[in-house]
Amino acid sequence: MFDEEVFTDFRRGKIEPLYRKMYGDLLLYASRRLGEEASFMAEDCVQDAIYKVYQLRDTFLSAASFKAYLYSCIHNQAVSILRRQTAQANYLEQQTEEAFQLSILEQDVLDLLFDAIQNLPERYRRLFDLSFEQGLKNAEVAAMLNVSESAVKKQKANLVKQLRGELQRRTNEDYLPLLLLLFMAGRQ
Repeated sequence: MFDEEVFTDFRRGKIEPLYRKMYGDLLLYASRRLGEEASFMAEDCVQDAIYKVYQLRDTFLSAASFKAYLYSCIHNQAVSILRRQTAQANYLEQQTEEAFQLSILEQDVLDLLFDAIQNLPERYRRLFDLSFEQGLKNAEVAAMLNVSESAVKKQKANLVKQLRGELQRRTNEDYLPLLLLLFMAGRQ
């Protein structure tokens, strides 16, 4: 049974008797409400409830109402914690599933792209390697290929056009936005 002396001391601002006589029971109650997976949050739950009750300590008229409110606060804290965990788990599951689906789609597009690159004429594969994989500037590519810088720009435009056409032919989709994103880094 709840000790009347604990209630009186608590109303006066003394919380040590509450901790000494009730803390273990409060933790046990919170742990049971939280369940096995969330029981590690029991201390936080109890601490928050005690703080809330402490702020309202002057409003309680009896030990019974004080005790009922304290347990009610712990119960509500536990429910709130469980709801937050459920919401977070649902969000993470959704994000994980979306990320997984996106990574599969991205890999499929990259496989198509690199297959299309392998089917390009040798000079375009070389241009792709120098410009986009090695990240060389147009002037550096031009010097290596013994052509003008404007020729490199034109060949890169033709390269993108051929890749776009090949991807469109294979998938009936226009991957120009993706190609532009992939190749923006290589455009100097």
